[in-house]
Amino acid sequence: MTSQQARLFANYILGMDESAAVEYVRFSAFRLDDTFFDELRKMIDEARGERDTRRQRALDGLLSLASDACGRAYAPFKAAAEAGSAKPAPQDDYSRAKQLFELDRRVTAMMMRTHFNPVNDAVIADWKNIVDGYRELVSAGPPKSPYYNVESVNLKIAQSLEALARACGSIRNAKESRNYYKQAAKAFEEAGQPAEAARCRATLRQDKMAEGAQLDDQIRALLTEIEVLDKAQPEYFARLVDLGELQSRTGDDFAAEKTLLKAESGLETAKWRNPSGVDLADALVATLKSIGSGGGLPASNIQTSMLVRDLHRRIHLALAEAYQRLNRRGDAKKAKQRLRLAEEMDRSSPDDDFSTRMRSALSGELKNLLR
Repeated sequence: MTSQQARLFANYILGMDESAAVEYVRFSAFRLDDTFFDELRKMIDEARGERDTRRQRALDGLLSLASDACGRAYAPFKAAAEAGSAKPAPQDDYSRAKQLFELDRRVTAMMMRTHFNPVNDAVIADWKNIVDGYRELVSAGPPKSPYYNVESVNLKIAQSLEALARACGSIRNAKESRNYYKQAAKAFEEAGQPAEAARCRATLRQDKMAEGAQLDDQIRALLTEIEVLDKAQPEYFARLVDLGELQSRTGDDFAAEKTLLKAESGLETAKWRNPSGVDLADALVATLKSIGSGGGLPASNIQTSMLVRDLHRRIHLALAEAYQRLNRRGDAKKAKQRLRLAEEMDRSSPDDDFSTRMRSALSGELKNLLR
């Protein structure tokens, strides 16, 4: 976050009652970066200089609360890294079930962590540790007591491998991303999820195509892939946006405009409108609740919602670029409007609809899950 956002965020939390502030800071732990702590310390020095004892104490309390929340949030990952992934799984069923519960909690934390922060090497390492942990439980064999079943753990392995593949892709590690997409596809098949396996392989083909093929070959391959995709799902519209961007790169802005507008209207017709802050919060709540109960991703999940949001933003930016080059009557105005829409999507504040909805969730359906 920026320095200004850090100060707004701190003041927003100070405006809450004590119990709400505690829950909200715990929920937002992965959002609290070095900038937040640097600005918070500056705010404490400013309050001390102004002899505002009441504000200084409140800021001191927030610093302590935020430091504790961050420590708690990252503690499971630190402990797992120190222990290493080579240790054998516990021998008794109860201990294995407890280990599974802890792994699930780390997955929940990763959802929060990557929602608020960009992927880095630490995130990659933690996803690998999670996958190793699930695999240890599978290798230990089925439990004698009905605490869990191996099939459900196999599905968790597949989902975690896919998340790891996406994480590698986001830091431009194409080789590792392809490797983990292959593993995820195989794991989904072993878990009895052939459709998910096919989706991973489709993503893998798309990544290979984007890396090595010429633009015209990429466009032909995209057109072929688009024909067989479900025209009501986000993946179909993602390929349309890919096509529009490629057409723009080849200089065919007329075709790009047509493709991108088709994607935009199709998203609207298929009920994949640009999600608001409340929509994203609801999707995150649904995802966390489902993972916390041992299930897979729900139909309305945070990953799909973020994909849809990103598609709308890409459409605005690609159309703005195309309109700037087309230079027909009225195109300059259209380009400006599209840039404004993209900029509005990039703006955020700590007291937006997302934060308000999550604050409500923390006092309700997520209160016990995130303790």
